[in-house]
Amino acid sequence: MTNRLAALVTIGTLLLSPSAGAGSERSKLLSARALVEFHAGRYAKAVELSQQALEEDPSDVYARYYRAAARARLDDYDGAIADLRVVLAAQPDFNEAALDLGVALIETKQYQEALPWLEQAQRSAGLAARASLFLGIAYLRSGQLQLARESFHRAASDPEQGLTVRYYEGVISYQEGNRPAAGEHFAAVVAASPDSALGREAQAFLAKLGAVERRRYQLSGAVGFAYDSNVILAPSANAGLAESILRVSQQSDVLSIISLSGVGVPWRSAGTELSVGYDFYQTYHIKLPEFDLQDHGPSVQVASEVGPVRMGLLGRYDYYLLDTQSFLQAATAFPWLTIPTGHLGQTDLSFRMLRNDYKNITYSIRDSFNYAASVRQLFFLGSPDRYCAIGYRFDQEDPIMSQNDAQSFAYNGNEVNAALGWLLPMDVVTESSFAYRHEGYASASASPTFTDRRHDNEYLVTSALRKQIWNHFDVALVYVGDFNNSNHSPFQYERNIVSLALEGRY
Repeated sequence: MTNRLAALVTIGTLLLSPSAGAGSERSKLLSARALVEFHAGRYAKAVELSQQALEEDPSDVYARYYRAAARARLDDYDGAIADLRVVLAAQPDFNEAALDLGVALIETKQYQEALPWLEQAQRSAGLAARASLFLGIAYLRSGQLQLARESFHRAASDPEQGLTVRYYEGVISYQEGNRPAAGEHFAAVVAASPDSALGREAQAFLAKLGAVERRRYQLSGAVGFAYDSNVILAPSANAGLAESILRVSQQSDVLSIISLSGVGVPWRSAGTELSVGYDFYQTYHIKLPEFDLQDHGPSVQVASEVGPVRMGLLGRYDYYLLDTQSFLQAATAFPWLTIPTGHLGQTDLSFRMLRNDYKNITYSIRDSFNYAASVRQLFFLGSPDRYCAIGYRFDQEDPIMSQNDAQSFAYNGNEVNAALGWLLPMDVVTESSFAYRHEGYASASASPTFTDRRHDNEYLVTSALRKQIWNHFDVALVYVGDFNNSNHSPFQYERNIVSLALEGRY
């Protein structure tokens, strides 16, 4: 969260003068015009004029410096870095350029390389506070939390940096697992500037801490449309066979989606709370209404904090209707544990026990228990909207019925997964994930047609873009790709789903 900001942070402090450096008169005139365009926010024009100045006089240090500034504002950090290196090679004591090079290197995640340039700028009295702020960011992003704290302390000598320093002190406390201190810092930022970019980021952290809103209820919902390329999960090798069995004439369809959720907290004490929730979900297909799905999902959860560690137990019941007929009931028990791991982020551990009971007799052979154990390491990258994660899950499907047809669906599954969240320009939040699963089925899955036991390799890709458009409302564009490769061809399929939804929350 350098605010891109300081694309080059000191450009406005420099003035062109005949003694500002070498360069022809025309080069200086073009540089002056470039500076005017820069301050007017016309960065592409500033780059163009700076380029013309350099064509007149390639040794014009300030023309190159202004081009670097404009390039940085256009997010061309590689170009800005190249220019700044040339500037500093020609004029090593140009401390403003050293600061700006350090900032640009931070933006390109070259944190260690940024340090000597920021340290040079820090030795200049007029730049010390700002350089200390960016030194703190570089140390924070590279996981050196104590050095980051010391740098932010020095940056606080400038009152103008006070709110930014308070925010980053909250980030350090958050990554160290000191949730009370983090909440105090973020609350102070929100109280001082709730509508600023810092204030919104602090509010997001407070939401993760559970401290931003002490209401005893939350409501959310969504309405949207989706395209599903393979509603019936027709196999890739013989889609026509699946269509003939299911008596439908197509695989793809457009559908509308409605979802509603509510959570209430009837009881709360120091460090522990009891919450109850209810979720409703409904799809309406245009061409395949027999695949309309409705879900009713009440839940209850007990969650507690012991120092920095959070833990809980979630119980949930889902009742599904397919079209208007009872289809499936499912009960879930889900204990979970979250352990902060300092600058590494946090470790999530969970275990899920799922009982599936199909009400439609056609699918009753799929009645089963499923047991899944998961571990995930989440790495925070300076903000709740910037993170990456890696994880592993083992699950086992245990059919209820002893008949061979039912036991053919017994399997052990191994999954590795990864996720990335990032805040794009214009406050667009992107979230992407990838999972690879291998399912090895029981010997009962072999048959005269397929003499080998069934093995599936599944690849699941998701990507979402989300943008807040009004208070309490977001628009979300989501893609889901599900690609299942199996040595038993009836279970080999591809599915692509794209949805656009309006989401609300209160």
